Amino acid sequence: MENEKNRYDLFCKKNYIPIFSKPWWMDAICGEENWNVWIYEKSGTIQAAMPYYMQKRGDYNYITKAPLTQNNGLIISYPEGQKNVSRQSYEEEIINAAVAFIEKMGLDIYEQQFTTDFQNFLPFFWHQYEIIPRVTYVIENTDDLDTIFGNFTSNYRNTIRKGKKYITSFSDEAPENFYHQHEKIFLRQNLPCPFSYELWMRLYNACHTHQSGKIVTARDETNTILSLAFFVWDEKTMYLLLGGSMPEHSSKQTYAALVMEGIRMASAQSLNFDFEGSVIKRINHAFREYGGIPKQYFRIRKVFNPEIIRAETEQRIANLQGK
Repeated sequence: MENEKNRYDLFCKKNYIPIFSKPWWMDAICGEENWNVWIYEKSGTIQAAMPYYMQKRGDYNYITKAPLTQNNGLIISYPEGQKNVSRQSYEEEIINAAVAFIEKMGLDIYEQQFTTDFQNFLPFFWHQYEIIPRVTYVIENTDDLDTIFGNFTSNYRNTIRKGKKYITSFSDEAPENFYHQHEKIFLRQNLPCPFSYELWMRLYNACHTHQSGKIVTARDETNTILSLAFFVWDEKTMYLLLGGSMPEHSSKQTYAALVMEGIRMASAQSLNFDFEGSVIKRINHAFREYGGIPKQYFRIRKVFNPEIIRAETEQRIANLQGK
């Protein structure tokens, strides 16, 4: 395990690695012992890597999406000047090798979300993997904030103007209090927070150490938090990872203005801005109001255990029958 991770460190130093696949992110989110990486090497050169999160659920073994992690999956290093046909053959060779590795692991379920850069899912499909599309929205050029604001819908431009009337300042917040304030967003919906305080603190501390994350709150003249967000970034992109309005102040509609502040932060660093979109209709519609480009990415999945296949099939039949 350690040898592969050491080789992955070398691969990371030579290639762009999205924040969600950086070794320090995986350590913080998964725990050092709960993730590993598959390396594809040819002629002494590492051509691809696939970090993955391992989880035990009862008697079942999973490779699955890590919490608070938009994507992992294959990261491929491409030769310069590679033609399209050669590129597809190159990808197919790597994916076939990855499939061979996955299917020797004795898994019950394999499930990972890949980056928006990965589009050639066909080799997985040919091996009977399920391909599930997802969509996010990305502002690819954040240099001209006036143009970006002009691309928002008129409804959101008005919402931002309205929200800014209540905001006196944008400021940081202690990570401990951020968690408890953010938890209220879920409690209002009678839902538990989907990640623990301990996980949040590990992630925050890791992002802080690597200068890759920032808490931002919108406050009024009494220093009351109206809305809050946590932004993370790598060398290319800033992501809206967490955020929302405080339930008791949701009518003031300050969250859109807070997101705009995040876009300003991305612009200052010449980064893309990724809204970490959702296929949930309400959330999807909210994100697309910002005028970003819809980007498709894929959840790739295969169930190996017949018991799980049977249970999932029975549940689908029950859903169809309205049970």
